[in-house]
Amino acid sequence: MKRIVALLTDFGTEDGYVGAMKGRILSIEPESNIVDISHEIQPFDTRQAAFCLINSYSHFPQNTVFVVVVDPGVGTSRMGLVIQTASHFFVGPDNGVFSLIYEKEAFNSFQILVDTLPWKVAPTFHGRDVFSPLAALLAAGDDIHRFLTATKKHISFVKPIKKVEKKNFQLPVVHIDHFGNVILNLQKKDYSKMKSKSFRITVGEYKLGKIHHTFGEVPRDELLLMWDSSDYLQIAKNGGSAANELGISSDSEVGMIL
Repeated sequence: MKRIVALLTDFGTEDGYVGAMKGRILSIEPESNIVDISHEIQPFDTRQAAFCLINSYSHFPQNTVFVVVVDPGVGTSRMGLVIQTASHFFVGPDNGVFSLIYEKEAFNSFQILVDTLPWKVAPTFHGRDVFSPLAALLAAGDDIHRFLTATKKHISFVKPIKKVEKKNFQLPVVHIDHFGNVILNLQKKDYSKMKSKSFRITVGEYKLGKIHHTFGEVPRDELLLMWDSSDYLQIAKNGGSAANELGISSDSEVGMIL
């Protein structure tokens, strides 16, 4: 069975960039099964790409090859990466798009040695000329290590939880989604290890403590805490935008008191 190649970009579909990537993949591995995750990531928004990836990757079959191309630094000294976990491969730029994968999975990372690729590479379209061909070779089961070197360096935008006082912490925002839900850097698996199961999230005058299961457990327009579908803690608003009400951006931090 040929591996699936799943594409995630900020290219849109009107300019033919996605089509060029697909054509390159199919010219190398005609039996590739190509799946579109999304091509509507906001231009240059690596955080949104990382969140989209973390919401989707675990639902794909074993050994899927994910190609993520949100790449404002294309052609510069930024690395291209191949990330291998126990279940999947990830191919794309080293600019934070794999940040949440690093938090969720054990992995090995490899720098792509672009100068060793035996085909022409345009400096502004690595999605077509670097990442897609390598993904196609992976999909075909080829060994691509001759184009790679192991690396421990990689960029992540995820900030750790910051301890302010004994029971007082600052919890970074990971992402604000399309609905204005504020995704925080606290995973359910880490919460289950906390000695204190009672805590309070504070944002200005707002204080939230109870974790709900669904939006509808609180009245419309009320804020709540809940685990999102990828098991990150989120601040939500039933029928509205929590981010707008709280005045929070993706670079914000919120208080957590145990």
